[in-house]
Amino acid sequence: MQYYQVSFFTIHFTIGGRARRRITTLMIFSILSASLRTASASQGQWKSASRLLKRKTTKNIEAFVSALPNTLAIRTREDSFSSTSQGHHDKLATRSSLSCNGCRLDICSRRFMTSLSGIDETFAIDEHNWKNHPSLTETIYLPTIIVPSEHLHSMLSQGNQKGILVPFLATKMKELENIHPRLKVVQDLDRLGADEEILSNIEKNYNGGSLKAILLDPYGVYGEQKQTPMASPVEVGTIGSIETLSKAFPKMSDHIIHELVAKSVRQGPIIPIKVTYEQQTIQNILEKLLPRHVHPAPTGFEQIGHVIHLNLKSHHEPYKTLIGSVILDRLSPKVKTVVNKIGEVSGPYRVYDMDLLAGSPDTTVQLNEDGVSLEFDLKKVYWCTRLSGERKRLLEEIQPGDVVADAFCGAGAFVVQAATKLGCTVYANDLNPDAVRYCRENAKRNLKRFNGGVSHGEGEGVQFKPRVEVTCGDAFDFIQNLGTFETLPHHVVMNFPLESASFLGALRWWPVQKNMQVVPTIHLYTFARGDDPDEVYEDDMAPRDALEVAVDLVAEGLVPEGGAIKATRYRRSFLNKLSCDVKAREVRDVAPGKVVICVSFKVTDTLLRIMQGDFVDF
Repeated sequence: MQYYQVSFFTIHFTIGGRARRRITTLMIFSILSASLRTASASQGQWKSASRLLKRKTTKNIEAFVSALPNTLAIRTREDSFSSTSQGHHDKLATRSSLSCNGCRLDICSRRFMTSLSGIDETFAIDEHNWKNHPSLTETIYLPTIIVPSEHLHSMLSQGNQKGILVPFLATKMKELENIHPRLKVVQDLDRLGADEEILSNIEKNYNGGSLKAILLDPYGVYGEQKQTPMASPVEVGTIGSIETLSKAFPKMSDHIIHELVAKSVRQGPIIPIKVTYEQQTIQNILEKLLPRHVHPAPTGFEQIGHVIHLNLKSHHEPYKTLIGSVILDRLSPKVKTVVNKIGEVSGPYRVYDMDLLAGSPDTTVQLNEDGVSLEFDLKKVYWCTRLSGERKRLLEEIQPGDVVADAFCGAGAFVVQAATKLGCTVYANDLNPDAVRYCRENAKRNLKRFNGGVSHGEGEGVQFKPRVEVTCGDAFDFIQNLGTFETLPHHVVMNFPLESASFLGALRWWPVQKNMQVVPTIHLYTFARGDDPDEVYEDDMAPRDALEVAVDLVAEGLVPEGGAIKATRYRRSFLNKLSCDVKAREVRDVAPGKVVICVSFKVTDTLLRIMQGDFVDF
């Protein structure tokens, strides 16, 4: 789509100080043509030109342009463009004066910024040239109001009694709400960039203290008028009367106008505010660059060290390099690589393929999570930043000096934190040899700080010597071998939502001990969906939510029903009869209706006996 600027103009063609003709026109400017040049000079041709505009077709508009006086050239002060992808037009206002052959031309306009559909695209956007796209540089013309400095606080107060100008501030504009740095609505007069004649007139008409300019929202003060009421250069800066301010700001109430007059407020000049792509958010830039049929633009991504990880939808795929280039540009230098996830997490190592969209191909990241430093290759090790909060919450359930086992340790984020913060002895395992290597390196690097042990308690407290042992193997064997240790672990973490429950059978080989010194707690993570609420069940019980479905998955992993025709539901009570003290909570959403649930339960001697086939009367 090629961008055009559409403007509604009211033109006063004046000879000898008297207005002879008034024509309201619709003029279309290409981004490649910032001026209109005319073809004849007689006043009679203004009449014929005005007739052409009764039907505002493209052909008639072109004919109108050719019918204007040839001595007149109208040049836009600066081209500005905006996409209509967000379903609205950007409305701007300006006034300019031109003279030619003794004639004065006053143009009072309200500009509507838009794009015209049905025109061949001439700007081919790609990852290399997108910064030059005209839609990314906008000039917004803002009305101003000149206020004595002593009245600023009362007019702009954001307290319980808001200042009278707060609803009209330029920062209320949608076009300016997400730019960075934020627009300063209060500005010194010498920084407005206004005409020197206007500034001189302002200062000449005020003999008191200092003055400040407040930038206003044109929507708020003008409303939806197609023509913006503007003051002449002589009127700008003079102390406002009720009549002049009411005319200048028609959307302000009479009460506000009277208060402004009482405080010697005056109308200021209209000033241009240029907004470049560097000031805009990633989403705003992408909304302007991407075709409308793929809106909304992608908004969510995960930052892992210097890498941005996207999970683009299929309709965004054709524009993936453009998207990657925009993200890299706006987030550099901290971000050096942008990748897109291909497919799902799969395979025994729980990794996924990724496509490089922009930047360096290096995916070995270094990051800090809650005080510990980690390093790993995203292509070789599973990682989820969103689980950082869950790891922190889980640590709160662990006591200093506890023995902890992690059957699916990955790069070792939880392992290292349990050891360094709580002085735990941690036994870790993963089937992925790369994950095991990174876990060992991360543990070694972080534990160097704790050679003297970790202290807990008042004063010097109790010293715990942290220790980490990492093995590479099958999680079933790892869990089974925990039963051969002199002391069972206090906590076992099983964070493999796809298949965690299938490894619970390994507990069957743990020794049964009466009066167990340590009653281990298992923290198992699994995917779950609630039952279909419309389905009718033979047990006449209500459909289960995702929490109860997850508990039943755990119960089936511990004590299978042996091929029962109908699986038993709501087995939490069965496990609690074995003193398992089952707790379940939702961790995060992964898909509509599908969530990750953490089920925690105790491994009691009664549970172990049941798992080993003893008939226990409970």
